[in-house]
Amino acid sequence: MSDVRWGVVGTGYIAGKFAESMAFADGAVKAAVCSRSLDSANGFADKYGFERRYDDLGRFLAEAGVDVVYVAVPNMMHYEYVIQALDAGKHVLCEKPMADNLRQLNGMIEKAAEKGLFLMEGLWTRCFPTMEKVRGWIRDGRIGRLRSVRADFCLKANEGWQGWKAQAEFAGGAIRDLGVYTLGMAFAGFEGEYPEDVVSAMVERFGADYHSEIMLKYSGGRTAYVTYSFDMVGDQMAVFYGDEGAVVCGKVWDPDYAELFTYQGGDEFTRSSVEVFRDDYPSHGMQYEISHVQERIAAGERESDVFPLAESVALCRLIDGLRKEWGVRYSADDW
Repeated sequence: MSDVRWGVVGTGYIAGKFAESMAFADGAVKAAVCSRSLDSANGFADKYGFERRYDDLGRFLAEAGVDVVYVAVPNMMHYEYVIQALDAGKHVLCEKPMADNLRQLNGMIEKAAEKGLFLMEGLWTRCFPTMEKVRGWIRDGRIGRLRSVRADFCLKANEGWQGWKAQAEFAGGAIRDLGVYTLGMAFAGFEGEYPEDVVSAMVERFGADYHSEIMLKYSGGRTAYVTYSFDMVGDQMAVFYGDEGAVVCGKVWDPDYAELFTYQGGDEFTRSSVEVFRDDYPSHGMQYEISHVQERIAAGERESDVFPLAESVALCRLIDGLRKEWGVRYSADDW
């Protein structure tokens, strides 16, 4: 594969993890970094080995010669930065949540189509070999008909945590930081199918959701039940239940383990393990997402096939609906 010159916008925690993972993605070149602070850009470039550093997005886009821009700034800045990058003729991978609402997301998608450029929301979980294995088992009928999905991503936020992620002022909230992973598991299991009904319970803090439980109802009695929280610790796992077996997936955000179970061969209360998949990947696992983007662009594709833009739209639509129900409003909202 030809080298791909990456430009990273943002120098925070997740941008650092991305930069470290780049070393494990063939052909990924650390071309440039951009921050609002030149000191921050210089420190990031020196630490992670980027060629050039900027404190002005316009100059970064015009001068750095990057092929793909990775946007890793606070949520409420995504729309402006993504549109500028696309207008400059750059492919874009944007951290999730890519847009503050469906109006912004549709604008990004329309701009990418107009420019003929690749655009992807960074739900990196979909790029892991573990998720490929999980979805393969389900698609191959190894658990029969999928009946139910359970997914948990709960953590106890500490003092050193990035508190802006929980605040409506920064277009934050648990659903957009943690819930996208659990909802993403439901969408992965049910192949992007939109639920017929959604029932939720939410605890508010800082003007946004701090803890939520959501039940998605599908035709034929199928369900997904997800929970996510900044205020308690859960098992951070996903389980896919079928009428002939089940799949357990470890760590909903960066899965490294999956196990396939059958209900055959035991009593009515027993399930038996029939296959285990483990992936002891190096670094943080973001290399899978990086490689996926590079491969799709090299193939002339303009979106991901493991997390297509239609699913970004469906998730955003669902989250917008819940926020309206809860009364969680962002400055970018027009309602």
